[in-house]
Amino acid sequence: MKPVIVALLCVAAAFGQTKQEREDGLEKGTYAPDIEAKEWINTKNGEPLSLTELRGMVVVLFFWVTWHPGGEMVMPVMNEVNSEVGHAQGVFLIGLTDANRKRVEDMLKKEKAFFAIGTESKAYEEYKIKAFPRAVVIDASGKVYWTGWPGQTSELSKAILDSIAENPPSKTHPEEARLAEGKLRAARHALREDSFRDAFKAAREADNHALTGDPLKTRCQELLDLIEALGRDQLVRAEQAAEDKDWETAVSLYRDVRRDYLGLAVATRAKRRLDALKKKSPDVARILDRGNEAAEAENELGKALDLVRARRFGEAYVQLEDIVSKYEGTEAATKAQTVLDRMKSNNGIMGYVRDHKASKECMSLLSQARSFVGARRVDKAKEIYRRVIDEYPDTTYAEEAVKRLIQLP
Repeated sequence: MKPVIVALLCVAAAFGQTKQEREDGLEKGTYAPDIEAKEWINTKNGEPLSLTELRGMVVVLFFWVTWHPGGEMVMPVMNEVNSEVGHAQGVFLIGLTDANRKRVEDMLKKEKAFFAIGTESKAYEEYKIKAFPRAVVIDASGKVYWTGWPGQTSELSKAILDSIAENPPSKTHPEEARLAEGKLRAARHALREDSFRDAFKAAREADNHALTGDPLKTRCQELLDLIEALGRDQLVRAEQAAEDKDWETAVSLYRDVRRDYLGLAVATRAKRRLDALKKKSPDVARILDRGNEAAEAENELGKALDLVRARRFGEAYVQLEDIVSKYEGTEAATKAQTVLDRMKSNNGIMGYVRDHKASKECMSLLSQARSFVGARRVDKAKEIYRRVIDEYPDTTYAEEAVKRLIQLP
């Protein structure tokens, strides 16, 4: 059993176990009174919180007092309630204590707690709290759902989940709302840049943060609908091009929809339409094959340019030559030829290229020459060294052959 849980159970045994203490708090179904405190910590600009403004969320009130040690003992449980999981479900935690700001801030640093707290508060009186610490779960309609000792994590968790199930929250937690708003801004920016795929991804992430029933959720859905509408418009233009047998335009538009709106229904429809046209029309099949070839060429070009950046010029040059030869007529082949021309104008780079192209044959010939030297067949070794010098001039292998030839008797 974890030490924190053991400590909490010890507190349970020492405090809050009488019948009177188990029966404190307002009756379930009572509208929760609003809360007051002298100062607020961990709220925007220190502004006070109001249950009226938080209506639509499940609010958990955590009461503790300075003269009872249980408050600090159950703080780890409260941090769990204030987790991202709780936020995502629309759970908002508020701490209320009679302690002053200085004492609370010291405790928060120690326990690493970041939820909103009202200090020097007597709100417990209106909630008829007689034993401390205590938690009160208030449902989304603003009514008291449960009051109990917060150290009983199973009971507290069950109360929160039951409250959510019976009356689902319809207001997004401020932290989740902040994340959603950020994603919405990113989605709108992506739309302005015609980056439809990025826009859809950001809008969908925003939608995941917002709770059903919240106007924020509606805004997310409206943006998603707009993005899909743009995709449908492009799909209609593709269909028109197909009816006109303008296969090049049709294939290009279908491909754009399939790529840009991945994850939406329009992307699936575009893929199905392309597959059907490919089977039906030889012209479309040829265009698609050519497009696949172009995509493959671009991929190979990317690899070759990575080799150039890594200064592996010999390998890069050979790969670029292959692209020019294999993918003739593609844009990637044109780009590859441009890079080749630039490399040819640089003598230093071409030295690496010559060495790379000669390496396999020259290393084999030099190895043979060494074998002949070891077998005292010097004339045969000299013949091979001269061959390397004649056939592979301006390479490091020719230089090596010259050095070895000079050393022979």
